[in-house]
Amino acid sequence: MQRAAQGLLSDKRQLDGFYAYRFRVAMCHRGLSGYGNVTIKRNEDGTRAEYQNVQTCGSVWHCPICAPKIAATRRDEMDFAICKHLKGGGHVFFLTATIQHDRDRGGQGQLAAQLEKLSKALSYVKGTRAWRDVLKAAGVVGSIRALEPTYGELNGWHPHTHEIAFAARGALPILRRLRSLWARELIRRDMAGLGLVRSPAEKIGKLRSLLRRCFTVQQGDYAADYVAKYGREPEGSWSLSSELSRSHLKTARRAGHCNPWGLLLDYLEGDQRSGELFREYALAFHRKRQLYWSKGLKAHFAIDEMEDDALAAAPDKRCTLYVATVSESEWTLVLRYNARFELLRAAAVDGPLGVEAYLRDLTESAASGLSPPTFSGQFTSHPREVFPMRRAA
Repeated sequence: MQRAAQGLLSDKRQLDGFYAYRFRVAMCHRGLSGYGNVTIKRNEDGTRAEYQNVQTCGSVWHCPICAPKIAATRRDEMDFAICKHLKGGGHVFFLTATIQHDRDRGGQGQLAAQLEKLSKALSYVKGTRAWRDVLKAAGVVGSIRALEPTYGELNGWHPHTHEIAFAARGALPILRRLRSLWARELIRRDMAGLGLVRSPAEKIGKLRSLLRRCFTVQQGDYAADYVAKYGREPEGSWSLSSELSRSHLKTARRAGHCNPWGLLLDYLEGDQRSGELFREYALAFHRKRQLYWSKGLKAHFAIDEMEDDALAAAPDKRCTLYVATVSESEWTLVLRYNARFELLRAAAVDGPLGVEAYLRDLTESAASGLSPPTFSGQFTSHPREVFPMRRAA
């Protein structure tokens, strides 16, 4: 998947007389980090391997390799905060804010405009006294907000936010007052879809639909109870901290309601329209933050600040077994034939012998002008049938 993203986001721009890639993902796991030749390590059971001493982009929006790595740490941070808040007698609630979206508002080139409108509306309404009074009454000590886009063929782009609010127990009825405040703000900004409504009956129906859907507040009982007991969410679950840290990694397809990675998968299978939509998304979300911790919340829970770049560059703690070092000339050949995926799975499955054999076959193919060799190990040839980490490569 990363190769597909790099192909879509490979445009360059001139800076101080030099040309540089606009999106850092274009050089992610391609360029050297400057700490020596490329090194490959794997885990003990041969189900995971990684390159070290390569550049990483640290992009949660554009890179299917860096994004899950960063998300894992962000999830742990949120689990720690949830656990600490629950043990202190508080409770957590899950808030979702959305805006009116349809094909006219969310077509090609319109996602950036929608994001700007959503950002301005949130910034304004959260600064009002009415909003702050509700949070105070609910005993909210802070919140974590995540930005997420999805796309559907029927209604186009749908940017929205998810938020974990750290509040007092029994605060659900109080927090639900935020719904009417958000609805009024959408109406004030002509973002509620009421402009085309003609009859009073239609307007009433639209307003009821708006109040029901524009802002939801849910209790995080299941995940909260589990985190309180074990210190983190169960593996494989998808709620609360997962929804905030990993929601952008879900891969539903464009035929329904999908996120950008689903678009990228469709593009890999030949859907050019999905490639155009992924590029539109990449431009709109370039340099935007995914997670927003309210001011002072990390300090409240004694959580250190860690940048996405550092998390992406950190070695995978599961990959401790040295496999091989790839020389500069061999790495150039691997990049020339776009064979990072094949070399990595050879290392994961067959270790040093697999790397040696694959590089030898690749060198012979290059010398004879033949197509690059395919991996002959136990893996199937289609990347979607390989374990997720290598699929992202």
